Parts: sequence; C-alpha cells; structure tokens
Amino acid sequence: MTGRERGHLLGAFAAMVFVGASWGGNVPVSKVMLAHFDLIPLSAIRTTMATAALVLLLLAVEGLRALRIDVGLRRFLLLGLMMGGFFLIYTLGIQFSNPISAAAVQVAGPLVAAVTVRVATGLRFDPGFGVALALTVLGGLILGAGSIFGRGQVTLGGGEIVVLLSNTLWTFYSLKAQAWFDRESQLHRTYVASLSAMAWSILLALILVAAGWASSPFLETDPWIWSQLLLVAVFASGLGGYFWNVGASRLGVAVASLWVNLVPFFAVLWSMAYGFVPNLYQIAGGLVALSGVVYMQWRKLQTMRH
Repeated sequence: MTGRERGHLLGAFAAMVFVGASWGGNVPVSKVMLAHFDLIPLSAIRTTMATAALVLLLLAVEGLRALRIDVGLRRFLLLGLMMGGFFLIYTLGIQFSNPISAAAVQVAGPLVAAVTVRVATGLRFDPGFGVALALTVLGGLILGAGSIFGRGQVTLGGGEIVVLLSNTLWTFYSLKAQAWFDRESQLHRTYVASLSAMAWSILLALILVAAGWASSPFLETDPWIWSQLLLVAVFASGLGGYFWNVGASRLGVAVASLWVNLVPFFAVLWSMAYGFVPNLYQIAGGLVALSGVVYMQWRKLQTMRH
C-alpha cells in the first residue's frame, strides 16, 4: 500500500471520528433544543445555520465558482428532501425517546445501512464486516445494559425505533450524494444538499407558523439556547455532514456506517455537560463499539496490502 493510500484511509479515519464526536453531541443538545423550539422551525433554523457555515467554508476553500449548482433541478430537490427528511425524522425520534436509549439503539444502524446498501446496489459486504458489526452491536447492548442496570431505571419513549429507521433515508442520501455528482468535492456536495434541505425546511416552517400549527423560533430570546443551537448546527449538521461524505466516499457507505457506533459513546461523554455522569457500562460499551470500527479499518488495510 502506497503512502498516498495510507494517508487516504487515515483521513477517512479522522473524518469519521469527527462525525462520531459531533453527532454524539447532537443527541443531548437536540433534546434540550426541543424544549424551546417546535420541531419544524427548529429544523429550518438549524439547516439555515449549517448551510451558511458551509457557504463560508466553500468560498474560503474553493472560491465563488464552487457555489454553482449543476446537478439538475430534480436531483437538487431530491437530495434536499432526503437530507431534510432525515433531520426531521431523526429529531422526531429524539423528541419521543430517552437520549441515552436513543443513542444506544443507533448501534443497530449499520445493520440497517448495510441492508439498505445491499438492496439498493447489490454490493456484497466487505471482508470482516460481520465481526465488526457483532462487536459494535455488542457495545451497544452493553450501553443499553448501563441504562437498565447502571442507573436502575430505563425510559423508552417509543421514538427509539424512529431514530433507528431514519438510517434508511440517510443511507439513500449518502448513496445518491456519491452517484449524482461527477468530480465535485465532498464539500460542494454537502453544500448542495444542505441548500436544498434548507429550502424545504423553511417552506414547511413558514406554512406551519402561518397556519398557527407551530410557534415562531424567534420567540426564544435566551442567548445560551441560541449559542447551543448554533454550535450543533455548524458542527453536527454542517461539518458533520461534510466529513460523513468524506468518509463514505473513501470507505463506502456500509463501512462508514459502522463508525456511527461511536455516536453513543460520544453522546454519553457530551451528556456529562448536562449533568449526566457515565458509569462502567457506558464506558465499556463505548470501548467495545470502538474496537469494532478499529477492526474493520485494520481488515481494510490488510486487504489493500494484498
């Protein structure tokens, strides 16, 4: 394996660690935000902030010409519909679930993603995928045991299954984000999808607020709440989506989905800022889940060497 190939994989490794950390922080912060904003207006504000951050980054890195959209109107609208739909469904699941159980259930996300990829493309699973999946699912089960045995009580709100099934929509988006562009950068692809998702979200939010079915997000005046929303929008929705595309383009969607099992581990760590102290179950579960993605990365390196 050449040094360039090694650097290519190490870059994917770093990108997916960032995804795990940023999306992990998204779980407790989104739960807090839903106590202050209605779901649809929250999504509109969040995607607007994320898109603005991506526009500034794209201008700085690639220049003004990179803001052009050449993917076609139909694909532009569908990309935003898939991305925006995922954000709405995922956040809806968090709204009706316990943050820890919502994080723990995501360890089955790679299975949902792998099956979706298999059905959509017919591609076979990579070598070692089964072992890596078993390790990451085991890590999630240990995390779930921490909610049951470590704290003596577990709350299941019913939204956990919604969080899990939202992986199907995200997987379809990931596949199309790689297939519907030619040589555009991953940053440009994320910007296009986010711009479309922002348009869909704003349109829906304006309709609901005008009809009186949702409250305007601008009724919230607490600066701390807005700062938390800005951080999760930029780092989770914006940069998290960009680095996900980087990892998915280099590792494949099914393998990249294994790295999402870092989300529960980081969700527990981020939850400490909101008064939650992790126990032995959460720590052990996170380490086991991490071993799964490390094993998958090792097998991919071994395959490339031979």
